[in-house]
Amino acid sequence: MLDQVHRRLLRDGQPVVLGDRAFDLLRALGAAEGRAVTAAELTAQVWPGLTVSAGNLRVQVRALRRALGDDAIENVPGVGYRLALPLTAPGVPDPSPVDLLVGREAEMEGLGGMLSRSRLVTIVGPGGVGKTSLARAATAALPEIRTVHVELAPVRQPGLVPVVTAAALSMKFVGGDLLGAIRTNLSTEPTLLVLDNAEHVLDEVAEFADGLLGACPYVRLLLTSREPLGLAGELLLHLCPLACPPEDETDPDVVRAAPAVRLVLRNHARAGWPPPGDADMPALARLCRHLDGLPLGLVLLAALLRDCPVDEVVQALEGRFQDLPLPDDVGYRHGSLTRMLDWSVETLSPPERLLLCRLAVFSGAWPVEAAAAVCGAAPLRRDEVPGLVAGLVSRSLVVGPGQRREPGLRLLDTIRQYALALEPGLIDRDRLRPRVIDWLQVETRRVLVAKGHVRNADERLRLDVADIRSMLAWALAGADIVKGQELAITACRLWNYVGPMNDMVQHVVRAWALCDDQTPPHIRATLGLLIHGEGLPLRLPFHAHRETYARTELPWAVAALRAPDVPPFFCIDGLLSAGYIRWYTGDAAACLELWAEGVDYSGQREMYSDQVRLLSLAGWLRAETGDPEGARQEFTKAQSIAEQQGLFRKLPMLRLAEAEFSAGNRDAAIEMVRLALTLSEPTMPILQQTLHANLSSYLLLNGQVEEALVQAQAALIITRRVQYSFAYSWTLERGALLALRLGRPDLARPLAALGDRMVRADTRKRGGAERALHAMLMAELEPFAAADDAVDWTVEQALAALASFYAEHPSSLSSMT
Repeated sequence: MLDQVHRRLLRDGQPVVLGDRAFDLLRALGAAEGRAVTAAELTAQVWPGLTVSAGNLRVQVRALRRALGDDAIENVPGVGYRLALPLTAPGVPDPSPVDLLVGREAEMEGLGGMLSRSRLVTIVGPGGVGKTSLARAATAALPEIRTVHVELAPVRQPGLVPVVTAAALSMKFVGGDLLGAIRTNLSTEPTLLVLDNAEHVLDEVAEFADGLLGACPYVRLLLTSREPLGLAGELLLHLCPLACPPEDETDPDVVRAAPAVRLVLRNHARAGWPPPGDADMPALARLCRHLDGLPLGLVLLAALLRDCPVDEVVQALEGRFQDLPLPDDVGYRHGSLTRMLDWSVETLSPPERLLLCRLAVFSGAWPVEAAAAVCGAAPLRRDEVPGLVAGLVSRSLVVGPGQRREPGLRLLDTIRQYALALEPGLIDRDRLRPRVIDWLQVETRRVLVAKGHVRNADERLRLDVADIRSMLAWALAGADIVKGQELAITACRLWNYVGPMNDMVQHVVRAWALCDDQTPPHIRATLGLLIHGEGLPLRLPFHAHRETYARTELPWAVAALRAPDVPPFFCIDGLLSAGYIRWYTGDAAACLELWAEGVDYSGQREMYSDQVRLLSLAGWLRAETGDPEGARQEFTKAQSIAEQQGLFRKLPMLRLAEAEFSAGNRDAAIEMVRLALTLSEPTMPILQQTLHANLSSYLLLNGQVEEALVQAQAALIITRRVQYSFAYSWTLERGALLALRLGRPDLARPLAALGDRMVRADTRKRGGAERALHAMLMAELEPFAAADDAVDWTVEQALAALASFYAEHPSSLSSMT
């Protein structure tokens, strides 16, 4: 008995051990029902899409003979092989169409409501998204009404839509009025007529459907198509790809619960394979995101997982994944993703096809303005691009918010890879990437100017960081180094909003390494200042060389920033970092002078958010150096400008709280941060992390341990999510003191040791709460100094141990929520 659902062979009810390829070979021979099958046919079925030698087939034949007996497989001279044993299949009922759906509960409910309100409903979506599966499930859920399924995919000539409809109705017709006969048939009883895959004969289907709706009052039409009919009263269900796990999600249970992953695991299990383990879930989530949650791609992914571990399937995705054939038993009419996309592209006009290929330059989402700016070059005109984009959206080749649950337009990555292969070299030939970089520069600066104002709280990015990543990788690989260096500097601030920080820093460090005698001075100066100062919120090896940099290059770098025509963001960020370098090398007065210069510069250019940031920093530093009156004056200026310009208040409140703490006013500092955390302002992750972390330190130093733990856990969650390495050392020392206070010296000792090593290695200065907390930690660790401390953690291991400790404590944020 050959059980294909669970991929096993039973003899007298007992399983016969077979390898994967031997099972596939037996299935192919069994399907021939006793006839001989050629070696070429068997090879194509057992190793689909691969080229193997004839010896591979002979090895699997020998394996079958060992398992079943030498007489089980016969050689047929001049032909191939024949199965000489009788096989039966177990009586397993086919699952219903509804059972086969995954993650479509809302769509099923919505479609049912539409069919009750309208006689014409169209399921619209890209190829492979599961329109046919949803339509079949919907009809199966309506047993009380006659349903007729008309498959239009084979129709290639005009005039055949009524013919295939009559065939689906099982009509016996002789005569000339076929349309009249169909209408008569559909008038006899209520009928749901499903016209499946209508996009390539849309005009004919529209005329046919319009006639039926007018002549047959009891008929309802359900269509599946990549674009709507456009008839009056038509209701559209835009079918989206399945939802994937978020990019930063690593919890195996959360990953498994995502609909896209559920579909892969369901198909994998139906084939009888053991489920992937917890360690495979992050890689599987990445694969599902790479395929945009497109069900057709996910089915192919499930088939690949039969032969390859999850981490090895990535290699297939980097090649011509679209060309790999789908298994015969998955029930999809497209043999591969490429064949499915050929079906969509063959009806495009030459301008639409050219635009589709040009849009593949974008790795992420984009607005229509970006498409026009980047792709609107001859032979296309910029003003015709929006109309062409609308045509691609209507054909489901470009997906919008309605199809992807996110803002912006984009090509699904499966379609993008197909478009790149459709016209190889077109993107380089048309010089599209430099145009993308120009657009990213303009849009990034626009967003950064707008973000500081309360009135722009809902301001959205119209660019996708995936495009910044891809353009930086292209430019800094040698294609256009100066453009890449400029984009790396501009995008630094943007990463404060989107994270993770390590993702950006690698590009900035690469841009600095590429500086030479031909690099424009202001670019070299800004990059050097960013990585040696605090322009990047991460701990970097360059910080150990601040003294040398301050002596040899800092004066030149500041002078380069003062040259005419230096972009304002470069100058402000450079002055801020230069001040930090002076502070870390022991010259607080020089630091304050540089920040004061930045305050004047940003005020002259009406960059008020930067002006408030620099004033708040100056107030913090004056408080640190024992000048409370000067600190109050700086904060007063910052608050006045923030109120006048309608700026967000959390940053100056954070700095003011730090100043209050330095002045010994712990209760005032606590209340100030608590108030800041209650403000309903959109906040950069780093700022939110610092608020939680500082409040935790203030509370801990004030003896309020339980509340301090809750705030420390909130800070740690953000720290790990955005990889905020600037905060790692303080996070570990704060966690060590909490562990001591809560009776865990065994955890406190290695945390404190690692945190202290990081501070010394980074030539850090402890200030304010960090300095007081470190002193308290060292004093309370003294009784345990002689204890064995053999734990040698990496930073990530230490953070993970700390996260587990917080989560298990009764007063933790997780237990409270």
